[in-house]
Amino acid sequence: MAIRTIEIARSGDMVVEKKYGMTVEEFRTDHLYPLKPVVLADATAHWPARKLFTPEFFRSRFGQREIEVDGKHYPLAEFIDRLYASTPENPAPYPGKLLLNRDFPELLEYIRPRIKYSVPDRIGNRWIPESFLCGASTHEIFFGSPGGSFPYVHYDYMGLHAWINQLVGEKEFIVVPPWDGQYLYPDPNDPWKSMVGDLKHPDLDRFPLVANATVLSFVVGPGETMFIPNGWWHTTVSKSVTISVALDQLCGSNWNRFREEVRWKFADSHPAKGAVAQAYLRALGPVLSVQERFKRAS
Repeated sequence: MAIRTIEIARSGDMVVEKKYGMTVEEFRTDHLYPLKPVVLADATAHWPARKLFTPEFFRSRFGQREIEVDGKHYPLAEFIDRLYASTPENPAPYPGKLLLNRDFPELLEYIRPRIKYSVPDRIGNRWIPESFLCGASTHEIFFGSPGGSFPYVHYDYMGLHAWINQLVGEKEFIVVPPWDGQYLYPDPNDPWKSMVGDLKHPDLDRFPLVANATVLSFVVGPGETMFIPNGWWHTTVSKSVTISVALDQLCGSNWNRFREEVRWKFADSHPAKGAVAQAYLRALGPVLSVQERFKRAS
């Protein structure tokens, strides 16, 4: 089947596209290794969650389970009621988040098999200490309401690729390429976060360099998947009641960035440990790549 491509955002020479019918090899060549974001229109067609994950499903199955949002605790049913009562001017707290691996493992079967484009994935590999990944092995479900925005602009921690799978409602994504991060005023205490709160309407008196950044915005709808490569700055705004599933990926294409993030993680508190981790990961990377090539060829 031929790829069908729709341009959904452009700023100068920078383009974000939505694609249908892409093969894994085409994805790897055109997006994974060039680190170019894309919206995949049919990546989760095989997931039972596509039909089953509705607000009513979560209300009936898990309504009494407690979740924490912005430091407050809610029964999930009450939080879903707040989503429906929200307006863009007065949205519910965001993000309402479920951690599947830890708290809702019974839901993992609904998001399997894993998206073919996001394989291989080294998260969970027995040779990579969990402490290096800072909790990235967790699948997350996000609930949003009209106007609910992610609390900050950021790129994903530990240099990981992000896969945001939209199941209910529409969500606006706002993204900036890695090389324009210098214009986003990274927080000195958390350099993966930007101090600029609103990329579409920035305070140029306070953050004048933002005017130099390439900012692209577009909407991802039900059944569509957003691939955000490592290093791309991004945030989101829900346009309606939304449910999305997020997962991370670590593979050969972002291994070097991951190594650097591990080094930074230990730089201040345990520099010797960071040096040992660097040497270990430098040796491990080629071994994992060979294993993955053999598995792909078999």
